[in-house]
Amino acid sequence: MGSATKPRDRNAATASAMLRHPLRVRILEVANERDISPVQFLREGLAPPGAFGLSHISHHFSELEKGGCLEVVKLIPRRGSVEHVYRGLARALFSQDEWKNKFSEADRRRVSKTVLQGLMARADSAITADTFDRRVDRHLTWIAMPLDEQGWTDLIEVQEEALRRAEEIRVEAGERLATSGDERFPATFGALAFESPSSDPVAE
Repeated sequence: MGSATKPRDRNAATASAMLRHPLRVRILEVANERDISPVQFLREGLAPPGAFGLSHISHHFSELEKGGCLEVVKLIPRRGSVEHVYRGLARALFSQDEWKNKFSEADRRRVSKTVLQGLMARADSAITADTFDRRVDRHLTWIAMPLDEQGWTDLIEVQEEALRRAEEIRVEAGERLATSGDERFPATFGALAFESPSSDPVAE
């Protein structure tokens, strides 16, 4: 992080140094959905297991702000102190090069666990609120398959293309909603591809 580089000028999708801690990944996921303060984050039980108290969580919010991943959008006086409300400026995405070369195996495992827990929590919340199956064209599929290295490469290319298109759709929808006055509703898009344990029957 050179001193001549303004934080908000950085491409947050490659801010891997800022996001090695799983708590920061979780904060960024939530702050990209809605404005939130460290106090709200703690009270709503949004921190991954192992997170500590308010001062610890506030520190990570502050570090993400310094790194250009969050911005303060509101200051609320609270009994002699000030509650900072943050908004996300970045998305927790990593290139394959970053994931391979800038994260240890332990880092990757912690971040993967946090991201997956966040996705499962969103799915569970939607099922509980009866929105998961509200739309008959909702998508929920998975395929177990034996692969060779070429098959794996091809599969990852499909996932990357789907993610690129999903990001385009997110941006396009935001631009339309800014001017159209159409109804806005929350949605979640997720994609998984991973090597299964060797005991998986499909690998036999």
